[in-house]
Amino acid sequence: MFSTFIKSVLVFNRAQNKAPNFILVYLVISLAWHNQFFITFFVSHGAFAERFSAALAETPHQYVVVLFFTLLFFILRLTLLYFANKTDQFIDEDQPIEDKIGSDQLFTENKDALRLLALLDESKAQLVKVKERETIAQKDKTATINKMLAVQAELDIALADIAILGKSNEELRASLNKYKAA
Repeated sequence: MFSTFIKSVLVFNRAQNKAPNFILVYLVISLAWHNQFFITFFVSHGAFAERFSAALAETPHQYVVVLFFTLLFFILRLTLLYFANKTDQFIDEDQPIEDKIGSDQLFTENKDALRLLALLDESKAQLVKVKERETIAQKDKTATINKMLAVQAELDIALADIAILGKSNEELRASLNKYKAA
C-alpha cells in the first residue's frame, strides 16, 4: 500500500513542470530570514573582517529553520499540485454521473433550459412583429414621401403658372396703359 502511494507520488512528480531550484529557494528564504545579518554587515564601519564578525555576533544563523521552511515550501507545492491532479483525474474519469456525484444529487428536470427556450420563442415572435411593423412603417414613409413630392410638383407648376400669368398681366397692363395714353 505504501509503495503504491510512493510510486504514484513519484510518477506525479515526474509529470509536473520543473520546480524552482532548491538552492535558489533556500537562498531566497535565507535572505528573507537573515536580513538583519546583511543590514548589520553593510551599516557597520570598518574592514571586511570587522563587518563580518559584527554581523555574525548580532544575528545567530538558524540554518535548520531556513531548511525547514524550504522543505515546507516544496512539500506544500507538491501537495497542492498532487491534489489538483487527483481532482482533475476524478473529473475526467469515464464513470456515469450517478457514480461521480451520487444519485441524490441528480437533477430530474432542467427547468432553466425550458425557460430559456420559452424566452427564445417569445423573442422570436416579438422580432417577427417588430419586422412587420417596420415594413408597414417603411411603406407608409414611402407613400408619404411620394405624396409630398406630388404636391410639391403641383405647387411648382402652380407657381410657374402664377409667374406666367403675372408676367402676362403686367404686359397687358402696360399695353392698356399705352392705349389709354394714346
